[in-house]
Amino acid sequence: MNLSTDHIIKLTQGDESVFNEIYDGMFHSLCLFGYKMISQEDVVSDVVQEVFVELWKKREQFTTPIKTRAYLYTAVRNKILNHIRNKRTVSLEGTPRDEEDVNNYITAEETYRLISEAVKHLPEQTGRVIELALNGYGNPEIAENLNVSINTVKTLKKNGYAKLRVLLKDQVFVLMILAEIFK
Repeated sequence: MNLSTDHIIKLTQGDESVFNEIYDGMFHSLCLFGYKMISQEDVVSDVVQEVFVELWKKREQFTTPIKTRAYLYTAVRNKILNHIRNKRTVSLEGTPRDEEDVNNYITAEETYRLISEAVKHLPEQTGRVIELALNGYGNPEIAENLNVSINTVKTLKKNGYAKLRVLLKDQVFVLMILAEIFK
């Protein structure tokens, strides 16, 4: 979800529809983040829901999208770490240990989300080619998978990348990553 200043203003004013939009837009990403630390779906889901309840209770304290997003990820991480400590049944291996790890994860997750959202706006065949390319498939594998020629794959990739550049023009960091992928 592209959390905006407008979202935060409406959230602080108690707008439940905006809260629901934030919840729907970020719940999955926060759960994926939690699964990196503990592979218990029910625990992660409960933790993320608890964090959203706390967000609602503390909504007046949030002033920017960045602080709000950081709060959500940090709160999920801390609650899961507390759960792990209390249960002492799960290894802490793979758990983001410091703020830099959390920030790197958030950046990667947000980049993936932005690209995935943009790919949904591409024509169907172009979107499939781009998704396969993003998943590491080469042109011959994509051509075989989609039963098209390699030249068709190259053309669809080129057109898809051009459309993604337009769709993501305000996301310089994402564009740099795409440029690396589609060299």
